[in-house]
Amino acid sequence: MVCVENASGQPAMIVAVPVDAALELERDKLAHPLPVLRGAVLDAAVTVGTDAAVLVTLLQAPDSIRAFAVWVRARCVRSGSSIELRARRGGRRIQLRVDGDIDPGVVAEFLTAAFADQEPQPK
Repeated sequence: MVCVENASGQPAMIVAVPVDAALELERDKLAHPLPVLRGAVLDAAVTVGTDAAVLVTLLQAPDSIRAFAVWVRARCVRSGSSIELRARRGGRRIQLRVDGDIDPGVVAEFLTAAFADQEPQPK
């Protein structure tokens, strides 16, 4: 697991996304890219899509997860296809297939559960 802290010392919410998505998330002020090597993408808490190659950290705000969930759903609507979200939960991996018809609240619950199960790593 990649361990990153935000400016207030809290663990950051790390997501692996496709390159074009990272640029879009940064432009929309939802996330910042992390300067790490591609191999670390496999250690992200949540992976968006099968071609995720870049790590980003979601901005720390009360509605960050909800805003990211809405962004994921909107990306599905724009592309006309579904996106698979994968996460580690405890010792298991879980996944959710998202399409344009899904309630963003369901996506937000999935993300909240995935991030809640992250355990801080020793420094």
